[in-house]
Amino acid sequence: MAEFLYEKTRLIYDISGEGTPIVFIHPPAMGRVVFRYQEELHRHFTVILPDLSGTGDSIGPECTVTIDGYAREVKALLEHLHIKQAVICGYSAGGCVAQEFALQFPDMTLGLILISGYSEVQSLGFKYEHLAGMYFVKKFPALLRYVISAAHTDHSSYRDEINRHMKKANRNMWIEFYEQSLYYNCTQRLPEISVPILLMYGSKDFSNQHLRSFEKLANHQAVIFPKVAHQLPTKRSQLVNQTITGFIIENIEKSH
Repeated sequence: MAEFLYEKTRLIYDISGEGTPIVFIHPPAMGRVVFRYQEELHRHFTVILPDLSGTGDSIGPECTVTIDGYAREVKALLEHLHIKQAVICGYSAGGCVAQEFALQFPDMTLGLILISGYSEVQSLGFKYEHLAGMYFVKKFPALLRYVISAAHTDHSSYRDEINRHMKKANRNMWIEFYEQSLYYNCTQRLPEISVPILLMYGSKDFSNQHLRSFEKLANHQAVIFPKVAHQLPTKRSQLVNQTITGFIIENIEKSH
């Protein structure tokens, strides 16, 4: 675990390995522990796992959450590490931050990976999932933590680790991250992203319908994993890691 000071917040991150850098951006409240299995990629790449402000072990004053602000946090982290370019990977709502980073800082972006990601919320079901999340954070945060952590793993020790990490989140910032990702929309700007894009979805996840937003982009690849829903980093970690490895080797390292 390492840290650096960004504005008034002490941002915590893990970094391991060497080679092409990958930054993994988590969904609301989950923090870097949701990418526990992606740490294995340090055998091939430099793996960077931050806790965004208001989340996990990062400590600082409560502040207003914006997708733009989180993208700038990631930029500040890379500058702190003296990394000029990286692959940016976002999971679920973390994908909104990843896309905004790629749009705002194209010179720092080697590639974009979205795991169960979306350029905008396009279905009522997904909208209500965000709204339900915001409601449960306000009224029943302990129940929501348990439901989310249990949905990600059948291993009790890992489930408890995720739950404990989520408990550290600032509840107001947790709600704001949900709200910001609910209303985020970069669909019309997607053609501005020129780097290779990898999209991964579960066949049982209704968020996979968001794939249609990317269909006209010549620089994207899409992989649908059968018999799984939203929780790909934990439920299909080996396949996710293999897919990421192949994508980076074929589309980024061979061209540089």
